[in-house]
Amino acid sequence: MALQIRMFSLLLTYVKCFSENSYYFENHKYCDDLSPYYGDINLDSITGVWYGVEKIPHSKGEYKIEHTRDCFYIDIKELYIEPTPPTPYPPLTNSPYVNRQFGLPEHYRVRHFVLEWHEGLWRDDYHIKVNTSHKGFWPTDVPSRSVDNMYRFFGGVIQVLKVANNHLVLNFCMRLPNSQLFSVVLSRNENQLTGEDLASIHNVFTMKHLSTSALKRVCDNSASSLTVSYLVFLMLSSLLLRSRT
Repeated sequence: MALQIRMFSLLLTYVKCFSENSYYFENHKYCDDLSPYYGDINLDSITGVWYGVEKIPHSKGEYKIEHTRDCFYIDIKELYIEPTPPTPYPPLTNSPYVNRQFGLPEHYRVRHFVLEWHEGLWRDDYHIKVNTSHKGFWPTDVPSRSVDNMYRFFGGVIQVLKVANNHLVLNFCMRLPNSQLFSVVLSRNENQLTGEDLASIHNVFTMKHLSTSALKRVCDNSASSLTVSYLVFLMLSSLLLRSRT
């Protein structure tokens, strides 16, 4: 009897490992796993509103920094928790999923969230599912919408590159409806991050081999002063040219 229980236990472990590897493999066909992540990922404290600071498209090219007064923020909300399904192998029926890192029972395995992206009057929802054994890897889920709206479905993976009390860094690997790879730097409160904070965050991109040649600093009030300075420069140049003619 003890041998049968041991065999069932090994079989259950194999099935779980296979299902987890399949779960990640389906997404890794398009998006690399960028773990390990920086910071303790607490899914409960990571929810709520985060304000955009920077958006970095990871495309190689001419180095440029863009300043814009346009703002965006995200709101992460939990939808529901998917309980661990009971095993069909007695006497292991209803045995909870085991967190292999600590050897402790885990009462749920997949948590479903929606990430709402708000930018001006525009809003889009990213439906994501999080396997609690790999909390920083968020594959997108098919939203429960009408068919016409599903054409805007984000197909890919969102990953947590860094999380701290005052900031969050997310990487978006999009393959549907078009191919994109970009990251966003977010702060818990508006105008909270310092230059030192941003320098530390940019080191993470370097370690992950993600290009930062192009960078957009959003919700930046200095963008208006830059525009005014440029207009003044144009006016002075025009007056100077007129005085010479």
